Amino acid sequence: METAGKRILIIDDDLDFRASVTAVLEAQGYAVAGAASAREGLSTIAAEPPDLIILDIIMEHDSAGYEVNQAIKFRDEFAPSQDIPILMVSSIPLDPATRFDRAAEVGMITPDCYMTKPLNMNEFVNQVRIMLESRSKRASAHGQVSST
Repeated sequence: METAGKRILIIDDDLDFRASVTAVLEAQGYAVAGAASAREGLSTIAAEPPDLIILDIIMEHDSAGYEVNQAIKFRDEFAPSQDIPILMVSSIPLDPATRFDRAAEVGMITPDCYMTKPLNMNEFVNQVRIMLESRSKRASAHGQVSST
């Protein structure tokens, strides 16, 4: 898959994490933007939807990332962005489906993929590639033009 033109948004309040992941992804040819809070991330998505979102959980409060995931996937104002894959990255060792396995609506906060910090960068870059390829294939199958 060609990486040129693929836009990734990192929503994480940790400046060092955003900087290091940005450097890794830019070296792979991706265009990367950052947001330091859930609110900033949602504003960025509304203004210029990326091809992939990398999302932390704990930012302004301990469930900010879950709220962003839920907003993108289920709120009407984000309907045009609902197909954007979300790669949640957190120091919390359990993914939402496992952590909240008894919650009836856990699917509303469950991302497309979950990885734990610290990241294995090779696995991370591979997962980003897989998620972007999958989105491109879905868009092609539905006659949509992917953004480049």
